[in-house]
Amino acid sequence: MKPIFFPDHPSFWYETLRTLGHIPYGGADFGEVAMTAQRITVGDYDSWHDQWLATADRISGEAEAALDGGHRVSARDGFLRASNYYRSAEFFLHGNAADPRIRHAYDASVRCFRQAAALFTPAVEPVEIPYEDTTLPGYLYRPDDSGAPRPTVVMFNGFDGTAEEMHFFGAAAAVERGYTVLVFDGPGQPGTRHRQGLTFRPDWENVVTPVLDHAVTLPGVDPERIALLGLSMGGVLAPRAAAFDRRVVAVVALDGVYDLGDISTASLGSPRDEAERRLRAAHDPELDAELAAGMAVAPTLKWAVEHGMFAMGVDTPRAFCAAYLDYHLRDGIAERIACPVLVCSGEDDGFFKGQPEKLYDHLTCEKTLMTFTEGEGADAHCQSGAQRLACARIFDWLDRVLVRRPVLAGAISRALTMTGAVVHAIPDDGWSAPTPCDEWDAHTTLNHLVGGMRIHAAELTGTDPGGKHHDDWLGTDPQGAYAAAADADRAAWQHAAPTDAALDEVTVRLSFGPVPGPRAALIHLTEVLVHGVDLALAAGREDLVDQHLCELLLTHMSTVDMDAYRGPGLFGPRLPAPADAPAHVRLLAFLGRPDQRAKSSNAV
Repeated sequence: MKPIFFPDHPSFWYETLRTLGHIPYGGADFGEVAMTAQRITVGDYDSWHDQWLATADRISGEAEAALDGGHRVSARDGFLRASNYYRSAEFFLHGNAADPRIRHAYDASVRCFRQAAALFTPAVEPVEIPYEDTTLPGYLYRPDDSGAPRPTVVMFNGFDGTAEEMHFFGAAAAVERGYTVLVFDGPGQPGTRHRQGLTFRPDWENVVTPVLDHAVTLPGVDPERIALLGLSMGGVLAPRAAAFDRRVVAVVALDGVYDLGDISTASLGSPRDEAERRLRAAHDPELDAELAAGMAVAPTLKWAVEHGMFAMGVDTPRAFCAAYLDYHLRDGIAERIACPVLVCSGEDDGFFKGQPEKLYDHLTCEKTLMTFTEGEGADAHCQSGAQRLACARIFDWLDRVLVRRPVLAGAISRALTMTGAVVHAIPDDGWSAPTPCDEWDAHTTLNHLVGGMRIHAAELTGTDPGGKHHDDWLGTDPQGAYAAAADADRAAWQHAAPTDAALDEVTVRLSFGPVPGPRAALIHLTEVLVHGVDLALAAGREDLVDQHLCELLLTHMSTVDMDAYRGPGLFGPRLPAPADAPAHVRLLAFLGRPDQRAKSSNAV
């Protein structure tokens, strides 16, 4: 959209739009933003700070007076707005990390937010999440005081935003739809950077894993229905974490990012490998001078580099650009993600344009690309200025994949993706490798699996599978045949069983007779997951096995009378396995396999 304020200064305009965008969830009032913007001298960071601070101080004072007078709603609303205005006040000051104005405004922002948080019903609770030898600050939102497990969204901001700001970017929208929400600041984000000196790290799975360890202990969290939502730079961090921690069953990348190295090398005018070499070099005075010149004429670049140096804990612009190279989903990381992913994209994203589409193209899981347009007023980075519209579409998607979809149907989708990653990893000369199934090599196992998937999908959709179980389903392209069958299988379950009620109404005809939908889903999950494990063992790629999903399947199997399925052609008698063995080893033992690499005629 065309700028309403600061038409010749993109950074000032976007940050004003960002603040305006928080109006729908109580983070601003239009008149307050407009009058503050009119007092600011264009391009003057001191003026920006002074005017936003003045507005924040005024609104905070009014909120304190309202609270003293017993006007809790008025106080809550005022504290929320003041928190956002204080956040904006210190936004452009990070070129000098020692500037005392930064901590003054930041601390005031947190203080005001926590005063507002205490006035919600139920209260938004500050939490401290154990992390290495310290803690991460965050907030727990609950839709009520029942403590009943709810689908849960764990969310975090990105390059420059706070945990408090996530209230306006998704937390409030989620909790009013009945989700439990856990928000946190990770290393390099304001809560930890200002107070503990922690800087960003690219291996964000090592941040999210302890957060999830803590989340599953909290009241109101359903450990089997946890989604991640990452905002801005979080659009690369959240998918990265989901690629390694399989407890995540859905991801929202708002907006999606595939490779931040594309951003830091784009303007260097040299091939990627050469640009990387120069950025990582011990010395490159010429490149240092080029970066300094670019910052001098481009306000957005100047701000991004100065804040990046602060957040990454580095001393030079070139060191920041080099640090950015490590934040990516290349090298098969995107392809490891097994859960459904929503990739959001702003049509005129001023920071990561083209990155959402690149991420979407690399995903092999169930995926959705959601593009927001200028005509909708939603084309800016992270859909700033269109929070109600964006949240409606995002949480409607989450409702479908996290809340309404049966757990087993969602698990089948994850198993299909996991097995697809294994199939993709099998080399051309690896199809004759033996598997735990007696006399079945990798090719035979995959053919059996693909045929079963095709027949199963046809049964669910009332169509012709196009062959018999023993036919050749792979042709000359085993990986392509599996991918096509997986797409058909996943679509069939979405068609036949989008909800628990629909799954209860389904009857699936299997080789031994008709089976109710929930039982058929469990059997099919077992087929896809176990043969995926078979193929992983044949390829020596146990690292691709979804241990959390194996644990989930074992849990569901414990509720079923398995004796009816233990026999020739199905599963053998249960065998012992060490309690501390990996989940896939215990799963195979449960199904009658002597050990993870042995062959067994009882289990094909």
